[in-house]
Amino acid sequence: MTEPSGVSEPDDTLVPLYVLVGGRTSPRNSNLDLATQVVALPVDTSRLEPEYQDIVDRCRTWKSIAEISAHLHRPLNITKLMVDVLVEQDALRIGTPAQHRITDYRLLETVLAGLKAL
Repeated sequence: MTEPSGVSEPDDTLVPLYVLVGGRTSPRNSNLDLATQVVALPVDTSRLEPEYQDIVDRCRTWKSIAEISAHLHRPLNITKLMVDVLVEQDALRIGTPAQHRITDYRLLETVLAGLKAL
């Protein structure tokens, strides 16, 4: 059966999941959950394992850990551990898209003026 474009097939590698996460059983960052948003930082991914490269490539825009897990067809806990490893290696940044700084102060002033006019 052919899958729709954009949907990846499960990875059939023989690498045990615990090897991918270095034997870890829980993320060092206890704030990671399925809704945590991550985005890739500009890094050289050539030194990363292919499974980690895939995560970084998918996170060029903000993605939740749940989305990454679904795309990779991996258990959520393993995905959290892999994201944690990438955060420690400064390949991913944790946050939310709303945390981007707005640098167009004219837009903010216009919105503020509009609110004051109400």
